[in-house]
Amino acid sequence: MNKQQPFTRGSHSFTFHLFPETGLLNLWNVGWEVQTDTSYYWDGNKRAKDNDSIIFQYTIAGSGVLEIGKERYTVGQHQAFIVSVPSDHRYYYPENAKEPWEFIYISLQGASVQDIWQRLIQKSGPIVSLPPNSPLIRSLYSIYADTKADGLRDPYLAATQGYQFLIECFRAMAEERPQNEPYHYQRALAYIEAHYHEQICLDNIAEEVGVSRYTLTRLFKKQLHTTPISYVTDLRMRKACSLLLHTNRTIKQIAADVGYPDDNYFHKVFRRYTGSSATQFRRNGDLSQLYARKIVK
Repeated sequence: MNKQQPFTRGSHSFTFHLFPETGLLNLWNVGWEVQTDTSYYWDGNKRAKDNDSIIFQYTIAGSGVLEIGKERYTVGQHQAFIVSVPSDHRYYYPENAKEPWEFIYISLQGASVQDIWQRLIQKSGPIVSLPPNSPLIRSLYSIYADTKADGLRDPYLAATQGYQFLIECFRAMAEERPQNEPYHYQRALAYIEAHYHEQICLDNIAEEVGVSRYTLTRLFKKQLHTTPISYVTDLRMRKACSLLLHTNRTIKQIAADVGYPDDNYFHKVFRRYTGSSATQFRRNGDLSQLYARKIVK
């Protein structure tokens, strides 16, 4: 029997430094990384080649640390930070981290980015929470997928993508949240995140949160444009895809890990969700394509 080799997966990032000067906002770089080493450390005052840029970095899994001046923030799953270069900030993979920090990021450069950054943080602060199927995050995954497919060679098209991303940023920051509903909605998300691997149903979630099935469904439709159970399936499939790409666990083990004791049923749901088998996804899958496209229910 062959000994199973440790699993490794590289990072993917793309830079556009050789694009000609257009006078427009430039798409500077975009990337998707999984960090497990404390050598991952960026100081906003010590990266001269990135001057006059803003960086938006979204956590897919795990967490990292952002320091701004004397303030320290943990950037957890489904949270993003926005920083400008140069500025007094640092972000890094902490020594006490218990799991890899997986994130996707975009950097935009140009004469107006400092003003844009100031306007964004005035609306949201340095940290913002965003569901993975929000238009802004889908836009980021789409830009990454297009770049990885070598589809952004034209600097003007790249600039268009950068402007579109900023429009989605301002749209996300401008959305008004109902003042009397975030408590129940956030409790539901937290419960699902903690129990997605168990056999939970709509009644379980509603009872835990303390609202009716109807109210819970209405909240999810309003906030995420989906139902609570569809969100559970989305979360399970995203977790399964990440485990397939980042671990050596068997598909049967992964199915159980994400709440499917019947691995045959898991295979059916997975194929409907991704368009491929779990084996094919492990071999050739790309999470950016999965997140960027419209999910098939």
